Amino acid sequence: MPEQNGIGAYAAYLPAYALTGTSLDGAAPPAGGPARGVAAFDEDSVTMAVEALREIAAGAPGGGPLLLATTGAPYDGKTSAGIVHEALGLDPGVAAADLRGHRSGAVALDLVLRGGATAALADVRTTRPGAPDELAQGDAAAAFTPGDAAAVLLSRAGRTAEVLDRWRLPGERHDRVWDERFTAEILVASGREAARRALAEAGLDAVDHVVVASSNARAAAALRRALGGSGADAAVERLTGYTGAAHPGLLLAATLDEARPGQTILLLSAAEGADAFVLRAGDGVEAARGGRPVREQLAARQDLAYGRYLRWRGLLDVQGLARPAAPAPAAPPMHRRAGWKYRLEGGRCDACGVVTTPPGRVCASCGIAGGTGGGEKVALRDRVATVVSVTRDHLTTMPEAEVAIVVADFDDDGLGGGRLSAYAADVAPGAVTVGMRMRPAFRRLWTTDAIHNYFWKLRPWGATTDDD
Repeated sequence: MPEQNGIGAYAAYLPAYALTGTSLDGAAPPAGGPARGVAAFDEDSVTMAVEALREIAAGAPGGGPLLLATTGAPYDGKTSAGIVHEALGLDPGVAAADLRGHRSGAVALDLVLRGGATAALADVRTTRPGAPDELAQGDAAAAFTPGDAAAVLLSRAGRTAEVLDRWRLPGERHDRVWDERFTAEILVASGREAARRALAEAGLDAVDHVVVASSNARAAAALRRALGGSGADAAVERLTGYTGAAHPGLLLAATLDEARPGQTILLLSAAEGADAFVLRAGDGVEAARGGRPVREQLAARQDLAYGRYLRWRGLLDVQGLARPAAPAPAAPPMHRRAGWKYRLEGGRCDACGVVTTPPGRVCASCGIAGGTGGGEKVALRDRVATVVSVTRDHLTTMPEAEVAIVVADFDDDGLGGGRLSAYAADVAPGAVTVGMRMRPAFRRLWTTDAIHNYFWKLRPWGATTDDD
């Protein structure tokens, strides 16, 4: 448990794609217009949570639960946080649980700050094509571990208001939205009262940074004006869209990227009431970030055509290749080979020290039997690989005309190698070349018979880390 209530480390994950226009006739989007982050066709709240948490989870204090806050979990009934837990290789004694709904992101943050939990806030947002807020919804993830290096909690206040603002029924894909003029009044009243109480408890009249996240854009704008915000949070939101349960975490991460030690932050999340947090940036805030800053990730995104976005989301029904669906994975082999499937663990040979992938009874290097089956396991998910072979598949069942399949060697650090054959992600197939450096990324390969098949792909190294 942390000595002080606060945040020990944080990370944000933004998908590699951005949508800036919604025209099917090729019309260019207006200059300086809004944009939204778009998760790739093989991403969901689980995969984005893994990408955010993997940057900081290794340093998380033990004992607290792992939480996944989202409005769109890939499973109902089954705990999606368990998949995140397995992919990160956490101790089996760490509990994993899902939190659902637009307010779940603020609740997860509260449990990090005051309860010692580790949390990922992740969402994939989809509207009907042509909806007025199509560019105002976006996809992202943020992750937090307890401690006091990044920020210390000074006070917290909340209010609950039962209001029909955004909702959807079980089985529906898209949110229904009530007239925001009516719901904004309720959310603004809740937000102002929660902020007033939190500031009073902290003994402050003003703060250095005001951060407002709300499912109602009108309410968010009014609260920023009332609280004297600079608009830096709104500028980030204009480039990401409202990212659901992830939004308060994403905006907080962007603020911590810029905050100096000792500066104060008011974080206000207005959804079905309001949650207000007053934080002081910790002495170690500059070193507490995992991965790249939010604004650096925004600058590195690729523009996505609207038609391609609609295919990825399944909103444009197009004729695919006449190929049978990929077979569904079965529960027994998934459980038996969880080390390889979820954690990308190879087996190190007891005789020659070379890593065999996937682990087997016979070493792929020296041919000695028994050396890799029960020996040392080596996690490859955070290592960098070099592409040695590229194949371009034009008969894929994925919503793309072609994909690249690569063979890559994990031989960069002298730890005994290991080889992976995998799909390339977040890069055009024609841009993948022999010698390219790539890093594993947790993705959803396909879904068959209501079973999501997760495994690791490889994406260009520069898209995943700022380490040289």
